[in-house]
Amino acid sequence: MSRADIFVAVTDRHESIRATQFGGNIIMKVNFTGAVVVLASTALLATGCAGQNDDKGAAAPPAAQATSAAPATNGVEALEAEQILDKAKAALKKAGSFHMKGDIVTDGDKMGLDFKTDGTKIKGKLSMAGPSVELLEVGGKRYIRPDAAFWGMSGGKEQGEQLAKLVGDRWVEVKAGDKDTADMFGFSDIDSMLDAEGKVTKGQVKDVNGKPAIGLVDNSKDGGTLYIATTGEPYPLRIESKDAAEGGLDFSEFGAEFADIVAPAANDVVDLEKLMGK
Repeated sequence: MSRADIFVAVTDRHESIRATQFGGNIIMKVNFTGAVVVLASTALLATGCAGQNDDKGAAAPPAAQATSAAPATNGVEALEAEQILDKAKAALKKAGSFHMKGDIVTDGDKMGLDFKTDGTKIKGKLSMAGPSVELLEVGGKRYIRPDAAFWGMSGGKEQGEQLAKLVGDRWVEVKAGDKDTADMFGFSDIDSMLDAEGKVTKGQVKDVNGKPAIGLVDNSKDGGTLYIATTGEPYPLRIESKDAAEGGLDFSEFGAEFADIVAPAANDVVDLEKLMGK
């Protein structure tokens, strides 16, 4: 049974199916060369760098002066665009974990993304105009948990209903080396996710979710803008598109410990091939 058939297990087709494209479209949008714009996030960076008083022995400055002091910059604004991008990648790798969330529009369909990763573990959810699938990677194993609408989108109404009943609320274990689902788990690959297809140039400076940031513009045909924090660590804060109607992705919770990313219980996991008698 081929890996493409994992989403349409009751058929004999071997071509790529919409379920795989579902994940593939999103990973292309995560790459900041794709057309994406901001979804406002309430989470702020925990590593903001406040201004410092060099005279440690002096009395505290008046309240009016203290509140008007601007945060110290991290210096990335003065660098070349490619250098800023390298700094952002290095900062995200050093953080080790982050949360990425947003909505995007692709081919006329609104798609939602909500992912957490610490580099080795991933927990997230992809949704598209109703159908959704949860993803989990922990302990070197990958799992998916589609809802009934997703099964129907993947294999047709009748076949989808059969699969939804067979699997229920259990996780489907993805076989090691599965290529059809690889893009769906690609969010922890920082280099790939933040790479640009065209020449990168510096864009405008503006506040992003309450943090000052500088834009890096990918000048390829469908290139977007990646905003990098100019105070504290130079984390990527947001991926933004030329077209504001296409939604966007925000980054937050840098360096967080995601205690909720745990392996499912054995009785909550199903091998779809065995379930189908393959």
